[in-house]
Amino acid sequence: MAGNRAADHEATRVSLDARDFAPSEMYFLLRDTIVPRPIAWVSTVDVEGRANLAPFSFFAVCSPWPPSLGFSCGPRGDDHGRPDSQPKDTLVNIRAVGEFVINLVPQHLLATMVATADDLPHGVSEFAHAAVEAEASLRVRPPRVAVAPVAFECRLNREIPLGTNTWIIGDVVAVHFDHVVHGGIGDGRRHRIDLLANERTRPIGRLGRAEYVRLSDRVVCRRRDGPN
Repeated sequence: MAGNRAADHEATRVSLDARDFAPSEMYFLLRDTIVPRPIAWVSTVDVEGRANLAPFSFFAVCSPWPPSLGFSCGPRGDDHGRPDSQPKDTLVNIRAVGEFVINLVPQHLLATMVATADDLPHGVSEFAHAAVEAEASLRVRPPRVAVAPVAFECRLNREIPLGTNTWIIGDVVAVHFDHVVHGGIGDGRRHRIDLLANERTRPIGRLGRAEYVRLSDRVVCRRRDGPN
């Protein structure tokens, strides 16, 4: 019986070598299977101080201390198969200025966030294009999104080229958060954050190309002797 079950399982599984994929095919596979993903809404400025704002869903924490965040910036047009692809304005600006802000996207600004992904000429601000209110940062030149529930001011630590993409790592130098998500001092720990407590501060998540997910459910499953 066990042998039959294994044979049935193998008959339903598709197994492919990664070399069988074209670059764009692998992009779609990874994008549509590594879900849900948080979104880094990255604000930058060019050398003339003109602001840019763009969303990136290949985004993660790199280190808690020293605090650092990272995101993957693909080529303009997301054409991963062309060796002569051009960098997006976000990468151009970070290389020139060395600073950026990662804003979290509240779910009620989903359509606004998508509008900031429009292909605009260099120097045209997505803040103005999508009517996003900007607010001055504390320690870096790029502005932050005023209504972001949390925003991280970052200075470039390093960039790592990976094919036509670039993994950008930034050191967090300041943090801003909406007062409704800040738990303050409690149970011996400071600055605890709860993004789910208030519906308007819940961040949106990315699924496939035009598919996103709202956070509406929370499940608690603690490890034995694990952290709270």
